[in-house]
Amino acid sequence: MEDQNINYQNLFKKSVTEDARKNIVYGLYDNSNESLSKRIDDFLIDHSKVSLQEKAYFFQLLAVMIDAGIDIVTAISILANKTSNVRFARVLNTIVYNVKQGTKFSVAMSHFPDLFDEMIIGVVRSGEAAGNLDKMLMKLAEQLNKTNALQIKLISAAVYPIMVLGVLVIAASLMLVFVIPTLSNLLIQGGLEEKDFPLMTRVLINSSNFLQNYWWLVILGLVTLYFMFKVWKESENGKIKWDADKLKFPVIGILLRKVYMLRFVSNLGILIESGLPVIKTLEIIAQGMASPLYSMKIWEAINQIKNGKKISESIEDAPFLFDRTVTQMLSVGEQTASIGKISEKIATQYDLEIDNSLKGLMSLFEPVMIILVGLTVAVLALAIMTPIFQMSQLV
Repeated sequence: MEDQNINYQNLFKKSVTEDARKNIVYGLYDNSNESLSKRIDDFLIDHSKVSLQEKAYFFQLLAVMIDAGIDIVTAISILANKTSNVRFARVLNTIVYNVKQGTKFSVAMSHFPDLFDEMIIGVVRSGEAAGNLDKMLMKLAEQLNKTNALQIKLISAAVYPIMVLGVLVIAASLMLVFVIPTLSNLLIQGGLEEKDFPLMTRVLINSSNFLQNYWWLVILGLVTLYFMFKVWKESENGKIKWDADKLKFPVIGILLRKVYMLRFVSNLGILIESGLPVIKTLEIIAQGMASPLYSMKIWEAINQIKNGKKISESIEDAPFLFDRTVTQMLSVGEQTASIGKISEKIATQYDLEIDNSLKGLMSLFEPVMIILVGLTVAVLALAIMTPIFQMSQLV
């Protein structure tokens, strides 16, 4: 929330006074009269994250309870007491309060956009309108589980190279700070002059001296570059340029395009199946796309569809972003009035392709990392051992 003194109220806690309850608006209350520690605790809780897995589990159990005949207020109350995430429990209890006051479930959810995005709210709203909320919630849970599984795969694939590079940077920094200065003094005391050192040894010694004397400048330079890059990346032109560069990266760019395509067809499938109109569906997808290029193209497609074009026709002129196979299969889905089912099949195929791409990346990263580590060790060993060998010859 904008005001850090406003937090979600846990309506089932006795600690909240009746005066605070009277001031509730969409489940919010004023905690300005509370102690500083309580306000800090509330602030941290209300800005904590709720994982996709937690939300998927909630929607799945809610669907089962509603299908079993339990009313939605009781079901959400039970799940609020069941979750171990304090922030999520507060939000669910707030939703329960608002639903009791006559607010629809989807509307009560919409007051927490950081937890429930447009895609989630759209599916729930469609389920409420069609009277099949339990089925839509189950589909939503499946979609969130798939998204969570994809995120875990991507993170797992990135952990190995990041850890190896991190260890290399730390090891090299420690060598420059502690080992190289000692080596330099040892060589000079042994009778070697600095001009007699091998080139690589001189480079390491000069780097060590610079790092020891101007470490603050190195940190300042890195921080400055980071913020300059961040500002550029957040600019209008920077966003598009950086997104285009990422998508053109060898191997990684192909994987990113597959991930974006998977999100596009997955969301298209579940939103169309939930009964949302095509235009509204594409608007929700465009707003949720992490890629500015894909988002821009989808908005462009929306304008063309409003003028009478089909989805497949409006995206077929961008084969770099939307693979020909996707446009052709969507065209078949439009002709047979089965866009939702076709989209789900495309999503399944892309999920398999991403799995294979990640396995290929891991098999590529391993030898690359081994070669990188080997070269680093070889350079350091030669830079250290060569002058020591020269010194032993002088002795």
